[in-house]
Amino acid sequence: MMSDQPKSVAELTALEIREHLLSGQETVEEFTVKLGQFVDAADQNIRAFAHRDDRVVALQADNLQRDRLAGHLPGELYGVPVAVKDIIDTIDFPTEYGSPIHQGRYSVCDASVVSRLRAAGAVVFGKTVTTEFATTEPGPTVNPHNPAHTPGGSSSGSAAAVAAGMVPVALGTQTNGSVIRPASFCGVYGFKPSRGLLPRTGVLDQSPSLDEIGVFARNLKDIAKVTEIMSGDDGHDPASARQAPRRLFDVAVSEPPLPPKFCFVKTPWWSEVDAEAQEAYEAFVDLMGGCVEYVELPEIVRKVAPWLATVNEVELAFCLQKEWNNNRDKLSEPLRGRIERGMSVSATDYLAAKDRMMHVMNAFDEFFASYDGILCPAALGTAPVGLASTGNPIMQTTWSFAGLPCLNLPLMNLSNGLPLGIQSVGSYQNDARLLRSSRWLVSEFIQRTTA
Repeated sequence: MMSDQPKSVAELTALEIREHLLSGQETVEEFTVKLGQFVDAADQNIRAFAHRDDRVVALQADNLQRDRLAGHLPGELYGVPVAVKDIIDTIDFPTEYGSPIHQGRYSVCDASVVSRLRAAGAVVFGKTVTTEFATTEPGPTVNPHNPAHTPGGSSSGSAAAVAAGMVPVALGTQTNGSVIRPASFCGVYGFKPSRGLLPRTGVLDQSPSLDEIGVFARNLKDIAKVTEIMSGDDGHDPASARQAPRRLFDVAVSEPPLPPKFCFVKTPWWSEVDAEAQEAYEAFVDLMGGCVEYVELPEIVRKVAPWLATVNEVELAFCLQKEWNNNRDKLSEPLRGRIERGMSVSATDYLAAKDRMMHVMNAFDEFFASYDGILCPAALGTAPVGLASTGNPIMQTTWSFAGLPCLNLPLMNLSNGLPLGIQSVGSYQNDARLLRSSRWLVSEFIQRTTA
C-alpha cells in the first residue's frame, strides 16, 4: 500500500501553505527560499514575472517571523505567496504598467488590496507581466501548457504563474476579458467579482467605468478567502463607496440549501467558437442534464460590444493623455489607434453608451429569478498559437459591461492538450452564492465524469 507523498511547493494551495507554516515544519523564510528557487528555474521559460527580488521577499518573511515571536496572532494568509499584476501598486516592487514609459516607477504606497493582503500575512512574491497598460499589446509570457501558445491577457503573467505552480494565488484585472480568458487558456480558476466589490485605489486607471480587480487560484476556497480579505470600501474608490466587506468564504464552502440550477447560453458568437470546443460544451450540458439547460440570451447583448468599446476607448484616451502628449512614440501602434478613436467619439455617444451599463445589468434579472448562475463558453476555444495576440475577449464582454461576477471553471482539456474553461456568471452583488453554486457544479461534474 503506497503512502501519501507530501505535496511539492508547486502543489500546495494558499490555505495549505498557511497550515504548513503554522505547524512549524518550515519557517516562512525557509519556505519562500525554496519556492523562489523553483520559480527562478521555471520562469526562465514561462516569463510570468516582470519583477522578482529575493531580498524583498526575505524582508517580508523576516517581518512575519518577528511578529510571530512577539506574540502577534498569525493572519489568515500567514506566509502565503501572492503575485501581483504589474498595474497594481506595491511599495517594494516597481509598478511599470507593461510600458517602457514607466520603467523604474515605484509607488509611494501599496494599492488598497495589497495593503489588506499584507495585513493578513501574505507575502508579495513579485510583479507579473501585463500587456501594455493592460490593453492588447502582449508581453513575453508564454502558456505553461505549451509555450507556442498565448497565455491570454492582459493578466498574462498572473494566470501563467498560478498555472505553473509558482504561486497559489495571483491578482489580475479585467476591463473586458482579462481575467476569465487567461484563466481558461491556462487552466486555472479565475474570478472577476461584482463591480465595486474590490477597491481599485492604487491600480492603473485604464477605463474607470469598467476596470475591476480579479483573482487567480487553483481552487475556489483560495479565491473566496483572498477576495473576502480584499473586499469592502477603502474610503477612496467611489465605485466601492459604502460597500461592506463580504462574507464569502463560509458561504462558498457550505452546501447549497437546494441543488443549484444553471442555464447554458451559447451566446450570439457561438458560430465563432471552434468546432471541437462547441462539441465539448455541448457534451458538458448533456452530462449535466437535470441541473443545466439551454436558454437564449436577450437581444440587447448583440449591442454590448460596440457600447463597451466606446466607453473603454474614450476613458483610455483620457487616462493616458499624459503618455499620449509626452511619449506618443513609445506607445504601440494598436494602442495609439485606440486612443485616437477614443478622442474622436462625441460626448453624446460616450454618455449614451455608458448609460446602457445599468440596463444591461438589469436585463438578466429574470434569469437569476430561475437560475443560480448563467453558464457560457469562457473563450472561443483553447489558447491560440503564437504570442502576437492574447485572444478574443468577446465571451466576457457582456458580463464585464454589466458588472456581474464571473468565474472560470477549468473543467476541460481538448485534443491539443490545452485547457478550456466554462464561464459561470452570477447576479450582481451575489458573489458568495456564485462561488457556492459553482463549487457544487464542479463537484457534481467530477462525480459524473468518474462514475
